[in-house]
Amino acid sequence: MLTTEFLSRNQFPEYGAWLNSQDPETIHLYFGCAIGTQAIDTLVEKFSADPKNNRILVAKIDGNWAGTIHIATHDQEVEFGVIVGQQYRQKGIASAMMDQAITWSRNRFYTDLYMHCISWNRPIKILCEKHGLKPRNMMGDSEANLRLRPPNVGTYLKEQINVQRNLLKIIQPPRFITPLDPALASPSGALNFRLTP
Repeated sequence: MLTTEFLSRNQFPEYGAWLNSQDPETIHLYFGCAIGTQAIDTLVEKFSADPKNNRILVAKIDGNWAGTIHIATHDQEVEFGVIVGQQYRQKGIASAMMDQAITWSRNRFYTDLYMHCISWNRPIKILCEKHGLKPRNMMGDSEANLRLRPPNVGTYLKEQINVQRNLLKIIQPPRFITPLDPALASPSGALNFRLTP
């Protein structure tokens, strides 16, 4: 079950710990070079010191972190940094996060979205194209950008539906074990049980 949430400032160290837990290939794809834990910790401290211009959207699968988007803001511009854990790739998680982050950005009147695309990171280029970002070559790498449309009733509604959906997935009613029809007992005489909402 996929849920998403924006981290509060005091949760930013969890973002740093999650980044530091990723395999070297994932880190290399995200940053474009090898980077150590100290550099990641320094970067996260910088984000924590400026929470107004740094947001972290987290996607979780059954409560486990699956991916994140770092949203950096400056004036009317936003820049996204997308990372999905290796075991959660090709499941639509990055696309779901992108959709939510774009809606969030539009609803706050940001006008321009940018993403840096490393030349060998084909999945991020496909993700950008899927969401309408147009790549522009820059010495092998590219920068993808999108002019964001103003918000409308649909974008505000979409954001609220997403918040409600996440709450409903987190707060699920308990499941109870109830006996099945005694006639369906196993050959040993034991009753079979089923989960009911």
